[in-house]
Amino acid sequence: MKCKYCDQKLIKIDRREEMADLDGEVTDGQMADYLAAELSGDHGAWGIGIVGYYCSRCKMTFEVISDQLKDYSSLILNWHEKAKGGDYFSRFVFEYLALIAHLKNNLFIDAASDRRAIQFLKQDTIREQCYLQTVMANRQLLELWQSVIAELGRNPLHNTSKDWDYPEIDAWWNSTGKTPDHKDQSQKGVVRSLSDWGNMVEYWYGVRNNLFHGGKDPDIQRDCFIVEHAYETLAKFMDNEIAAGSCV
Repeated sequence: MKCKYCDQKLIKIDRREEMADLDGEVTDGQMADYLAAELSGDHGAWGIGIVGYYCSRCKMTFEVISDQLKDYSSLILNWHEKAKGGDYFSRFVFEYLALIAHLKNNLFIDAASDRRAIQFLKQDTIREQCYLQTVMANRQLLELWQSVIAELGRNPLHNTSKDWDYPEIDAWWNSTGKTPDHKDQSQKGVVRSLSDWGNMVEYWYGVRNNLFHGGKDPDIQRDCFIVEHAYETLAKFMDNEIAAGSCV
């Protein structure tokens, strides 16, 4: 959506549901229904959807009101469930779709792109602590990450989405900010330890880039390893989110 005054692309800053205002000519039955909806938290027919936007050029905020906001929770859950069957390449695609829908519609609604949402996730210390605790408590998940660390240590993950013939290591590794840290001279394309949350997230996104742009081959053993481990480790993150009620 663009600003009606300057045509600048707007930034989404809010997404919420509120109760509609009552007019002065409601019946007793309507009043009772309204109060019941207010008390229960289930707004039903009285709910209205409000999406807030901000124009960085005009320094103005706008609100768009609709009868009902789209509910993404069932879509996220369906993708998460769909990811439990089939080959690992398909499973990762569905799990990533569940992840990015969750990030951009539930957690970081002002993220204008997948990359921005991924960077916000890297900065989320609460989810970092929760996931890393799960890694240490879940032997299977811990061993999956140990295998990823070892494999990437031998051969760092390259980005094939720009050039299949000469893939490069993405500059976003070791970076949690708005832009890549070009001053960082440490090894990129690797997950450095079992507490390297930022690069764990980057690993998921790196596999997404290669897979979505056709840079992973199901007949190549290493590609199968990379995608399978990306799915298994990401699925546990989404399990945590759903169990915590973050997706509903």
